[in-house]
Amino acid sequence: MLLNLKTGRVAGYNEGQAPLIYLTTTIQRVREAGYRFVFSNGHGLAKYTDWYDDLAQLDRVDWDLVTARYWLNQPNDLDRQVRKQAEFLVWKTLEWSLIDGIGVLNRRVEVDVNAVLTQHPARTHPIVEIRSQWYYH
Repeated sequence: MLLNLKTGRVAGYNEGQAPLIYLTTTIQRVREAGYRFVFSNGHGLAKYTDWYDDLAQLDRVDWDLVTARYWLNQPNDLDRQVRKQAEFLVWKTLEWSLIDGIGVLNRRVEVDVNAVLTQHPARTHPIVEIRSQWYYH
């Protein structure tokens, strides 16, 4: 989806990827806080994607592919794009205090996000970091 946003292939959206930020936490923090979750070994809409709710099954995720920079399907591996899009979903909501980081595309967005956080002094402020490698170039 991020590539589609960057290349203007989402009808009605033309702001690119810069306004999109990543809110990060860890699986362990989600579990310890008692949140319900599921994760998949592929894109959520693919018919052959499997879903799990037991962290002992995290080995079912193709982590090498999830973290790969390039993942086009290959003649001998036709579902790479599906596996790359494995998901971890938390049921309904997640406490802001569990967010430990915010990844942004560039310095301008970093400044904007920090300005928004400053408007909420009673809340915890996760670390905002430029993570341009998480975006398309």
